[in-house]
Amino acid sequence: METIYIEHPISNSVKTVKESCVLALGFFDGVHKGHQSILKTAKEIAKQKQLTFGVMTFYPHPREIVNPNQAPMKYLTPLPIKKERFQEMGVEKLFVVKFNPNFASLSPEDFVNQYIIGHRCKHVVAGFDFHYGHKGKGNMETLIVEGTGKFSVTIVKKIEHHHEKVSSTAIRQLLSRGEVSKIPYYLGDLFELRGKVKQSSLFYKNHQFLKIAIDDAYMTPAPGVYRVLVELEDKEFEGICHQITHKDNGSSLLVHLPNCFMDTSQKRVKVKWMQPIWAKQKEVYDMSQYYVSDELVI
Repeated sequence: METIYIEHPISNSVKTVKESCVLALGFFDGVHKGHQSILKTAKEIAKQKQLTFGVMTFYPHPREIVNPNQAPMKYLTPLPIKKERFQEMGVEKLFVVKFNPNFASLSPEDFVNQYIIGHRCKHVVAGFDFHYGHKGKGNMETLIVEGTGKFSVTIVKKIEHHHEKVSSTAIRQLLSRGEVSKIPYYLGDLFELRGKVKQSSLFYKNHQFLKIAIDDAYMTPAPGVYRVLVELEDKEFEGICHQITHKDNGSSLLVHLPNCFMDTSQKRVKVKWMQPIWAKQKEVYDMSQYYVSDELVI
């Protein structure tokens, strides 16, 4: 997968490296089942039309630009993990657009001309609630009009679970309530955090307590006690996360692995959240002013 980073205004070097493509548009935090539907649709159309399968995503989150005085944004899938998910789904070309004040001020028409037509996009795929351009004035209906004679558009319908829209916001709310066992219905998999073992202690020969420093960009579940899977060097161990600690320099977990013999010190780990034993609900992020439903407002 080729990754191209773009900062507005688009440089000439980016403008010259182009081939006709099908372009999936979205912020894609979590790459959940709704996002997966968009990506699979774009991939199928690219194959049918014999075009490059491309994705355009945005970073950082618009909230960090619109309201920089709030606490730093936490993600379900930080950008490096999101890139991994795209590659696993067969994306051939990824455009990562830096969301900054200059980009945020683009009119819907300029966004279409510079970022869609300008990248030789022949077909756009996005969710029904995708918005674009200054203050989100562009939507999927205006995109169809703008694309007439230039590119075609496929609108992916809402994906629901128990009559609730599958969305990044819904997953965030589940995390805030500690309801991690429900997340696979939205995400398609267990919620996962990545980090590094900072301290480990061995007792009774095969029991370990690990202090794991979580990569800073992740949103974490509500404080509590959880059943988890910990992946170390392609081996998985069931365990209990006893504590989630938040400090200025990042989050950490205290995890008990009852059947782990291996040396864990300084190892990179994946922590997958299976089930709450006890969880204290924390404040749910109010994302309403930055999202129209789940998708990006530029």
